[in-house]
Amino acid sequence: MSETVNAPTMTVVGGPSATPSAARRLAEDGAVWSGLGGVLAGGFGIEAAKSFVTDQPAGRWWLVLGCLVGLALMGVGAWLRLRKSAKTQIGLVVTAADPVRGARRAELLDSKAVEYSRENTVTVKTHLTLPATHPWPKEGIDALADETLAAAGIAERLVTGAARINVIPTMPLPAAFRFGARIGHTHPREIVVHAMRQQDGNPSYFPATSLRENPLTAEPLIAEPVESIEGGAPSRAALAVDLQNLGPDFVQPVRTACRRHGIGTLLLFRRKTAGPLDETAETYTAVVEQICRAWRDAPLPSAARTGRHAAFLTGPVAISVALGARLANIQPDRWTAFVFDNTSNTYEPFPAEVT
Repeated sequence: MSETVNAPTMTVVGGPSATPSAARRLAEDGAVWSGLGGVLAGGFGIEAAKSFVTDQPAGRWWLVLGCLVGLALMGVGAWLRLRKSAKTQIGLVVTAADPVRGARRAELLDSKAVEYSRENTVTVKTHLTLPATHPWPKEGIDALADETLAAAGIAERLVTGAARINVIPTMPLPAAFRFGARIGHTHPREIVVHAMRQQDGNPSYFPATSLRENPLTAEPLIAEPVESIEGGAPSRAALAVDLQNLGPDFVQPVRTACRRHGIGTLLLFRRKTAGPLDETAETYTAVVEQICRAWRDAPLPSAARTGRHAAFLTGPVAISVALGARLANIQPDRWTAFVFDNTSNTYEPFPAEVT
């Protein structure tokens, strides 16, 4: 597929660049140890059984010992296979580059993500170049999500028995929300979204959150009371997530956008503490779970439950992907994720609203 705007490309990058030595591969091959153990257990076991049947005790306990060693080797082989299966993973590097805002940075993050993913996993990369002007056509992100799922299928055929799939996204927040909605959260294998953090001044990636539902272990956010927007439609509701402690600089433009687009109800989330968001899987997962539960339990107007929804997002891309997968996966087209346009200094809808 040619790399044009709104046409995603897929590249099979390959596995770890450093291949283990033949001796190490042999030592870690559970099938070898299981096979050797089976031969020993079978051979010595038969001879030991014969010694009991024929009542010939000479050397019997050596035969029993040999059988036990064989069984132990079979156990070691089974443990090695289980360990290898648990460690086997698939890496999906997904990039939707915005040529207006940070295309060069997106390219840099893409290369770093591939380098990180190849350390331990077979990696497949999907890439999309977004249009330079708003609104972005939703078909591009939808195609990127479809291509990513196809890439996961290819990787699963290359690596049998993979325990989980690692998704490493680089894209604008509204695109990440739509991407997550198209991916969904119900998959046979666990899908873990990774995020970048600064560690000792150097950027690195870490497993940030799973797309599956997780226990709610903490509540790092404050959910404000549901707010009615004057003049808005009761059938339209929005959630706004201020993970960067922007305060009025975030809330006021959001309220303006709600009035402009006829949104009647707003549920706002803000941080409990000042400073940057803790870059840990526990915090990221807690943020996702709290927002999903609060949105589900919020006293929204009955018409809003079956109407159109909107999302105003800040913070890490991984959280936006997870929120899209959890909140909007059933009917993605009922959701609009707003992107802040620096030229007009206003929020613009993505996908574009049909008038």
